[in-house]
Amino acid sequence: MPLVVKQAFAARLAAMPEMRQFLADVSAVAGVPVRFWPSVAGVEAGDAPAGGGLGAGLEPVTCCARLVREEAGCRMCASFRQRLREGAGAGPLSGMCDAGLWELLVPVAVGGVVAGHLLVSGFREGAATTQTDNRARHLLGRRGVELRAEEVSRLRGAAPALDAARREALGRLLHAGAERVARAINEHLTRAPEGVPELVERVYRVVHAEYARKLRVPLIARRLGVSAAHLSRTFHHATGLRLVDYVARYRAERARALLAEDEARPVAEVARACGFASISQFNRVFRATFGASPRALRGGGDRERALTNP
Repeated sequence: MPLVVKQAFAARLAAMPEMRQFLADVSAVAGVPVRFWPSVAGVEAGDAPAGGGLGAGLEPVTCCARLVREEAGCRMCASFRQRLREGAGAGPLSGMCDAGLWELLVPVAVGGVVAGHLLVSGFREGAATTQTDNRARHLLGRRGVELRAEEVSRLRGAAPALDAARREALGRLLHAGAERVARAINEHLTRAPEGVPELVERVYRVVHAEYARKLRVPLIARRLGVSAAHLSRTFHHATGLRLVDYVARYRAERARALLAEDEARPVAEVARACGFASISQFNRVFRATFGASPRALRGGGDRERALTNP
């Protein structure tokens, strides 16, 4: 996927009202800024109380703000954050940098792919002491960041504090919130973003009206009077999705709505009504879109068996 498309997609996620409200609410309750850190650079993300985008990893938070004034401090912060993200898995991950400050990362997965992380940075665990301040000053010096003892003490003392129990509780809260936001993201991906080319708007109208029929890209292109290559390229650059992926996502959204509306309706019938060629294709697309099988809406062993043996 071209970088410009990735950036447009990440910007759309960061601007979601659900994302912004969630970040603001958790930041207010926890007393520390929580941001969305996209998996691609060049996007101004998050709307937490401290404000600002993440960019290369700069933070307007006490000690962090002081460190990034120096080249060595910037390198240290960027290196630590990147190592933390590379080590992150499916759940919350926290770590402490050489300045003795903690960061907490929680992945936001869309269809099984991590689109970014919820990030809490620049907080300390417990009270700042002479011992912890001296350790931080020593490690910073090894990184080429020379600070006076009183400056280290002042900066670290001003950082927000979270003890281990609160940090772990915040991680669990963010993890649960990330799953809810991911569901909202999937819904946003099936809506037409504002300001798209007229050709893309016409595609949306066709898909929304005829999702239950065969909708191959060459057929849609012929109906709209353009080449398949031009249609695919235009749609991809405007939305960040391949057209075939968008059709699949929209069908999955419609299927999820039908499954929720009528729990007695056979899954295979819902799949056919939404344009899926087989139950196996439906299960595969549904899981890729929502990160779980249709069982999440139906529940129970009998219904799970019905997914594989309709």
